[in-house]
This record gives sequence, structure tokens and C-alpha cells, in this order.
Amino acid sequence: MTTQHPSIDKQLERLPPLPVTVTRVLHVTANPESSANDLMKAILPDQTMCVTILRVANSALYGRPKKVASLEKAIVVLGFDEIRSIVLGKAALTTFRDMLRNHQAELEGFWDHAFTCGLAARIIAEYIGLQSGQFFMAGLLHDFGKLAMLLAFPGKYEIRNWMTALSDGRLLKQEMADFGVSHAVVGSRLLQHWQFPDTLISALRHHHQPNQAGSHCGYALVVQLADFLAHCCNAEEKPNETTLKELLAEQLPAFVEQWRQGKLPWEETTLEYLFAWLWVDRSHGRAILDILATR
Repeated sequence: MTTQHPSIDKQLERLPPLPVTVTRVLHVTANPESSANDLMKAILPDQTMCVTILRVANSALYGRPKKVASLEKAIVVLGFDEIRSIVLGKAALTTFRDMLRNHQAELEGFWDHAFTCGLAARIIAEYIGLQSGQFFMAGLLHDFGKLAMLLAFPGKYEIRNWMTALSDGRLLKQEMADFGVSHAVVGSRLLQHWQFPDTLISALRHHHQPNQAGSHCGYALVVQLADFLAHCCNAEEKPNETTLKELLAEQLPAFVEQWRQGKLPWEETTLEYLFAWLWVDRSHGRAILDILATR
């Protein structure tokens, strides 16, 4: 797979490799024979990562009645998928925050949307009975291709025009016309460069066209809906049930049909229920972004 754009490919080549901890964790979690002790040994040499995992495990987002006091306990309580997501998320966030430190204030809206989308994807996954950790990561990273494009096209890929707006059909066509590549394709290339799991790569590449995701269609549909709900959270006025349905029909007219074709549960009140859940959890879990982004 290639972006067929030299500026993007050159930018991806310039990206630093992810920390060795990430490589170790990906290796361990990909092996079905691995134990919790194997994963603990992969993480323990990285004390910053150990602290991050413990802080996330004890955050309001998880709401655990008893404090998780050790890495071993965190691995048992959270599971391999959640631990892998925390490790991947921290590595990706800190890498781009370092590279874009001169745009930190301008990108606050982008980071807020990324976190909200990750949280929404996690909520949707829980609602439909799937392991939620990898979906949080897919939502968090869904627009990271925009960060690579910001670096590849300085002064052209303008933050106010591209970084926080909902990427509807019109904006996606404009992106292709102006840059010859979409942020979704760039995002998938970015994750390939870092050797992320195929499910995440596919979710990023197809989150605007889930019907093209093949066996990973469900992942892409979850991220697409999460993206929509996250943008609704940033509306000037909190949308009610009627407004939510009207916006979904307007912005993603084929969504409900595709969702049901994927044999995913959808009731009359599903959209309102998911949005209400996100609205509450977003205020409780905002600290997660700061935890992941801290070195």
C-alpha cells in the first residue's frame, strides 16, 4: 500500500521509531501462548510506562472500588487488549506532541476530539459486547493521518480548515483535490510504519468508507459512529434525540443500513443512549489524555 505522494512518504520515513517497549508489548500480546508474567516483563524496564498504566487503571474512567497498586494487578484487571492500547496510545501521542510542540495551543481542539472519539469507540464496543480496549485506540488515532499531513504540507494543511472539522463527503473530496491523498490513507500508512495491528490499520483507512473494510467492517463502523458522536459533543448546543437522528441522516445517510447489514444491534433509542453515555463519561475521563501525553 502506498500513499503515492512523495511528501507524505518522506514525512513517514522521518518519523522516529516507537520505543522498544512498544515492540516488546506488540510481540507478547500477539502470541496466544503469552502469560501475564510475559507482558509484565516486557513493560517493567520502562518505568514511565509502568506509571502511566497504573494511573490509567486507577482513573475515574475505570471507576474501580479498590486501588490497583502493582503492574501485575493492572495487567490482570485490565487485560492484554487494554494494556496494549495504553502502551500504543502513549507512544503515538507523545511522539506527535513532541514533533508538533510549536502548534500545541492550536491543536487543543484536535486532541480533545481524538480523546472523545476514542472514548466513544470504547463505549460503542461495550454496548455491542466487544473488547473495548482496541476500539479506544482506533478512535483515539482515527485522525492521526491529519497530523502527518500537517507536517508534510506546512502552511498548506491549515489547522483551522482541516484538523477539527467533520470530514464529510465535500471535505474529503477537497482534501483529495488539494493534496492528492486522504488523511485516512495517510493514517493507515502511519500505523503500518509503526507495525500496529491490522485491525487498527484497517479501521483508520476505512473509517469514512466502512463498506470497503472487508472483514474489518465492524471496526470501521464503530470508529465512524464514534467520530460522529464526538463531533456532536462539541456542538454549540447539546443536541437532543431528534437533532441527533437528523444529523446522522444528513451526514451519514447510509450508516444505519450498513450497521444492520453488519449484524450489529441497533434500536430506536441506540443513538440517544450512546450519546448520553459519552456525554457523562467524557467529563469523568478527560484526564486520560493528559496521562497518556505526559512523558
